[in-house]
Amino acid sequence: MKWPNIKLIYFRELQDQLRDRRTLFTVGIMPMLLYPFMGMAMLQVGQFMRQQPTRIWLVNAANLPPRPSILVDGKINPDLIDPSSRSLIEFVHSTQHDGEFREIVEQYQKLAELEGGAALGDKLVQMELARRGVDAALFIADPMGKQVEVSDSGNEAMPDSAAKAEAPAVFLFLNSADEKSRVGAERVSQILMNWKQQNLQRVLKENNLSAALIEGLSITQADVASKEVVKAAMWSKILPFIVVIWALTGAFYPAIDLCAGEKERGTFETLLSSPAARSEIAIGKLLTVMTFSYATSALNLASMAFTGLFVANKLGGGLGIAGAQMGMPPIESFFWLLLALIPISAFFSAIALAAAAFARSSKEGQYYLVPLMMVSMPLMIIPTLPGSQLDFGTSLIPISGLIMLLRGLIEGHHGQIAPFVGPVCIVTLACCWFSVKWVISQFNSESVLFRPSEQFSLSLWLKSLIRQREHLPTLGNAVLCVVVILMAKFFIGFAGFVPNGFRDFAIQVVITLVVSIGVPAVLMALILTRSPRQSLRLNLCSVPMACAAILAAIMLNPLFAWISSAVIHVYPPTTNLQMFSELAGKILADSPGFWATLLVFAIAPALIEEIGFRGFVLSGMESLKSKWQAILITSLCFGLTHSVIHQSVVTFFVGIVLGIIAIHTRSLIPCILFHAVHNGMALMLTKLTPDQVNGSPVLERLFVFSNDSYQYQLGAGFAMTFLGLALIAWFLMLPKTDAMSDNQSATVDEQAIKQAIAT
Repeated sequence: MKWPNIKLIYFRELQDQLRDRRTLFTVGIMPMLLYPFMGMAMLQVGQFMRQQPTRIWLVNAANLPPRPSILVDGKINPDLIDPSSRSLIEFVHSTQHDGEFREIVEQYQKLAELEGGAALGDKLVQMELARRGVDAALFIADPMGKQVEVSDSGNEAMPDSAAKAEAPAVFLFLNSADEKSRVGAERVSQILMNWKQQNLQRVLKENNLSAALIEGLSITQADVASKEVVKAAMWSKILPFIVVIWALTGAFYPAIDLCAGEKERGTFETLLSSPAARSEIAIGKLLTVMTFSYATSALNLASMAFTGLFVANKLGGGLGIAGAQMGMPPIESFFWLLLALIPISAFFSAIALAAAAFARSSKEGQYYLVPLMMVSMPLMIIPTLPGSQLDFGTSLIPISGLIMLLRGLIEGHHGQIAPFVGPVCIVTLACCWFSVKWVISQFNSESVLFRPSEQFSLSLWLKSLIRQREHLPTLGNAVLCVVVILMAKFFIGFAGFVPNGFRDFAIQVVITLVVSIGVPAVLMALILTRSPRQSLRLNLCSVPMACAAILAAIMLNPLFAWISSAVIHVYPPTTNLQMFSELAGKILADSPGFWATLLVFAIAPALIEEIGFRGFVLSGMESLKSKWQAILITSLCFGLTHSVIHQSVVTFFVGIVLGIIAIHTRSLIPCILFHAVHNGMALMLTKLTPDQVNGSPVLERLFVFSNDSYQYQLGAGFAMTFLGLALIAWFLMLPKTDAMSDNQSATVDEQAIKQAIAT
């Protein structure tokens, strides 16, 4: 790789992009104007925003307690409401309509007791509120069954004996679908709470009692955080998200123009015919896209800081929203954000450029932005969820770990996040490296760069899939199968029910496997390929291969058990997962025998999952022309079908071993045997008892009791793992007949048959 060529391509692409006014506006002008314009617009809109007064219908005002009085001269007692809210609430009460509403309340209570009558009662009260033109109604019931006269001033004239009577029941009717009704009800509730507090203090004072008898504990809340710490905490939730989302957005549009745009303009072939290597062209374009991605995010960061300095204070105070005192972000946060932008922009630029290289036109390239956003957004949202914090488990999540690390740096928690800087950097750099390798592979693929442009039609596409089907599944067929499997498992999971016993659970598991994995794989092999048997690898194998697969599953069981323990240590099981494990234990206890458990949890998954993944999906992935890419991608898809992360990680590594066996044996039988034995070993370990272990010299040397379960001893486990890896190495040394050669031989046979028929 010659860096002068890369430099020349970089400056050439950079100059072309700077001549584009749309690029300059998207990268330079729009970020500088966006946040100030939004702040100014909200300030202008805030001038028209004011709190609306609410009208409350007060029914049976005569039953209101006399001391302390809620109404004074027909208006709210000023001691019960904040001065700024006195003009925002109006009580409407008229004794001549009290009887009408009392009857409505009685009907409401009767309907609420009937099955299905609550909705009718709600509708009755709602119609009455609308007819009276009020937002809510406050109904004061009479506990003594007597009416009390009301003075001309609106105050209650209750006798002294009534002061000792039972407190009246209060009904507050509101329409929660109406904003004014909900706000009015909140204001009335606050008035009633203030009245209760003053009444309680009055009673305690009259009886010479201490308020401590009622309160029990005197709680004083003190916020010891300084304004700078609060400000940093606010900005730490905003700035990393803004930086990451704009890095992705700023990378995508230049990437489309540098690849799909040049294809449309006809200049892409000229560049490829130059003396520069494909990898040098890819790196030069990647640096150009990375420059625009970094500049877009940095300018957005500067614009937001400017807005926070000059606009945020007025914005928060004028609208009464949280963050009124945000002010300028911490100065040191800019250093960390700009430093983190380097790997972030490199990662997103590489992904965007690889996707754009696959696009045949600019319009098609824009369609790829939505899937990229859908995949990236959950990783950006995870750090904002309540309770999310940086630990070893979250530091291994791409994007999310980096955002959590930035949050800790902005908030100044350097000591807490220091142990996780290494894992976050390793994961981030690994993502950058793999994405750059993907870009280079895309530029080295003629089928990617020179895909013919064609009009898309769903009917034509379906017809072409059936008419122009190949001997084995293509990469698109494999991806479609994975999407169907994931969607089917998602919806079937929601449609499932809580089983009552082992029989119901077994039926649910088998139906889920068959419908979500088995049926899509078999149907696609029958419809989309010319050789369903070879597409599903339904070939025989030799006896040594089958025996080696069984022995490898037994020998590698300690390795997979240690991986599972490490995953549980990094990601401790949640409460819901523990409850599910307890439920599964109860269901397994209801099993008619170990053979039934083995059939449901070992044999059925091994048979159906291998047909789907090592059969159809892996056969399609082999069109990548790299067996390791095919194995890794298939294993990743295999792990994603298991919703629990503890299973997903283990199945990913198991899938790698199964992929090696499938490719080098061209048969599904060794894979099914390995998978079934692996699942059976896991079930057997859960069934071990102290009597069984202590009564067998072999088991005593293999297992040791630890953490309420039996685990492999280190010496025996290492020896078994070494033998298992040796068996996998034996599989790797087998003569390999790849899918491409099978396809070519089948094509030659078909041509020979056609020629013979023609002759």
